[in-house]
Amino acid sequence: MLLSRIILCLILILLLLNCYCEGQNEIRNAVKAKKNRKIKEGKQMIQPVRDRTRGAIDRTDAKINKKYQNTKRKSNAIKNIINS
Repeated sequence: MLLSRIILCLILILLLLNCYCEGQNEIRNAVKAKKNRKIKEGKQMIQPVRDRTRGAIDRTDAKINKKYQNTKRKSNAIKNIINS
């Protein structure tokens, strides 16, 4: 009789410990999911800003290249006039 009570108590303790561990695991998973969701939202907020900035940089680069080509063309025209 005593042995069956001890076994029953051990089983009960193991079940309670199992439930506690599952609860802790669910809490960890919830925290991890929330963190991943926040990171994903942050990346989604950064993406449009990065795209707008990249567009501005590309336009600036195009203007600089155009001015450089115009200057190079003018200097070549001056050199041609001098050499002729």
